[in-house]
Amino acid sequence: MTPVGYQRWIWTLTALLIAAFLCTGYWFVRWGFLHVQVASGEEQTRMFEECLNQALQSTQPERIVGLMEAAIIYYPSGTKQTAGSHLDRMVERSRQRTIQDMITHLRATTKADLGSNSQVWIDRYGEKTLLQSDGPTNVSQTIRSLTNATSSVAGSHRETLK
Repeated sequence: MTPVGYQRWIWTLTALLIAAFLCTGYWFVRWGFLHVQVASGEEQTRMFEECLNQALQSTQPERIVGLMEAAIIYYPSGTKQTAGSHLDRMVERSRQRTIQDMITHLRATTKADLGSNSQVWIDRYGEKTLLQSDGPTNVSQTIRSLTNATSSVAGSHRETLK
């Protein structure tokens, strides 16, 4: 191989290696962001499940509605995931299912049928809450307590994975 051919071969190989390195870096960073988003989605849906479990154990309409409000305002669409993404739509379906299950439970508990609009139930049975005021409320306390409970569950889950 001539010195010019050898030099051209080295430059081509170097360019290919740099391109491979850049592609690997791009996909590694992209995977990292996706991993964080999925973990956030899991945490959100776990919080909805906890709200629903607590609501189903309650017979107090005010408590059920407070938990419904907590599920409604907890990181709305586009805050933890990209709005309209597949993961965002999955989280929002989980939120809507949770709210509808709570409304079904409210119907059974109160023997009233105010329809499937959560705001109607909130207006009827809710206390003055975060959705209706600017101050600290029971809903924000509920979210904090549920988030702490969810975090401890997530922590214990992480420990079992090690």
